[in-house]
Amino acid sequence: MKNSCREIKNALKGARSAIIATHVDPDGDAIGSMLALGMILEHLELETHYYAADSVPRIYRFLPGSEKIKRAVTDFHHFDVGFVVDASDISRVGDKIELRKIAARIVNIDHHPDNTQFGDINCVRRSSCVGELIYDLAKFLKIKLDKPMADCLYTSIITDTGNFRYDNTNAKTFLIASELIKAGVNTAELTTRIYDTKSVPGVRISAQALSNIKFSEDRKVAWTAVSEEMMAETRAKPEDLVGIVDSIRSIEGVEVAVFFREEKDKVKINFRSKNKINVSEIARRFNGGGHFKASGAVVAGQLAE
Repeated sequence: MKNSCREIKNALKGARSAIIATHVDPDGDAIGSMLALGMILEHLELETHYYAADSVPRIYRFLPGSEKIKRAVTDFHHFDVGFVVDASDISRVGDKIELRKIAARIVNIDHHPDNTQFGDINCVRRSSCVGELIYDLAKFLKIKLDKPMADCLYTSIITDTGNFRYDNTNAKTFLIASELIKAGVNTAELTTRIYDTKSVPGVRISAQALSNIKFSEDRKVAWTAVSEEMMAETRAKPEDLVGIVDSIRSIEGVEVAVFFREEKDKVKINFRSKNKINVSEIARRFNGGGHFKASGAVVAGQLAE
């Protein structure tokens, strides 16, 4: 990690501008790590832009700086450094932006085991979340943690560890969390905002999805689906679907949970597993990827197909 941090430090020497991008359908790790990295760059007096192909989910809009994340970058912008966080491949940022054309150098900061090492600089290490890597970078650059940055990094940690429930949680995760709490994080407030706050449409769409769960013959695989029609009827947004696949996985006896979401001319698939089942291998068959127990893919077509 020190070598990667040193490379990033060298890349920032003389740089005046940077853009930070993350994957489509950004989650808490993507948003939290992006904003924390931006605070580091702004501290170093770089003009910093933030890009995500999709909107910031409602539950993360309380994070400081979230309003800076834009869904478009004007063509005339050119950046000295382009950062990509929480993406196993540069294609994961979507097709609305061509980072290699607008950034002189690409820095890849990620924790996915199937990362394609697409950057000019690759800071890739298995960890509970990308937030851990951003924390290490801040420490290396001797940038003091303040409450806004700590809130972003803590959000990154608790969303990718399932609030410390998943087995990607380790001793370092708790050590970093303790430092973030010392910096001012209110753990009860953040946990309530992220895990205990549901919209009415979110409750309704979850109820429909969970009432339609199907099981394999041995009941070890369970799945459900949400159609565009269901989304329209309940007035739900994509962010309201967070947690449905985890609820399926929590069913006693279920080893693999699958959640299908119809969106225009494509279907998004989320995989979750227990024990030693590697769902990233399943996701790769559909040109997707992710983690051992949590992966995703997108396929062309509609649910009926």
